[in-house]
Amino acid sequence: MAEGESSVSDVDAARRQNALVGYQMAISLWIAQGEQGWARFNVMLVTNSVILAAISLAVTSQRPPAVFTLLLPVVGLLFCGVWFVLVRREAAYGYYYILSARELEEKYLSDPIQTVSRGGCFGEGGTVSVEISSKPVQLRMSRMARILRARTAANLIIVVIAILYLAAIPMLMF
Repeated sequence: MAEGESSVSDVDAARRQNALVGYQMAISLWIAQGEQGWARFNVMLVTNSVILAAISLAVTSQRPPAVFTLLLPVVGLLFCGVWFVLVRREAAYGYYYILSARELEEKYLSDPIQTVSRGGCFGEGGTVSVEISSKPVQLRMSRMARILRARTAANLIIVVIAILYLAAIPMLMF
């Protein structure tokens, strides 16, 4: 083998190693972003639950304090708006990290690694094959799982809570 061929393969090996490190980092960032996003979601869910509980007390009270009559539903609606934006932002970052990992996987690692690339096909309802004990196993996500994605469910929860705030305003005014 000529010296020039050796240096080319060394460059390719170094590029592949760098891609593997970048891939691992993109996967780590994707996981961390998802964990942070769900932690934020849970904090906002608890916060809104407390506000809704306070509104419920005010609705059942003979003479609710003036602060409850309008301030709490308005604050709750503002929290819902912030919450909605945070969910969208988290989903955008997650999507970016998935695509970054997929890009590196497809460009530099596709021979041994296809996890994220197959995940895209799987998530869209395509059939993917994995080899377990030297036998192919065919996998396909159900239609219901494809329809109800986590972001859609999160947005639905936020909208339902916002509707509860809007419904509480007339109840507190009378």
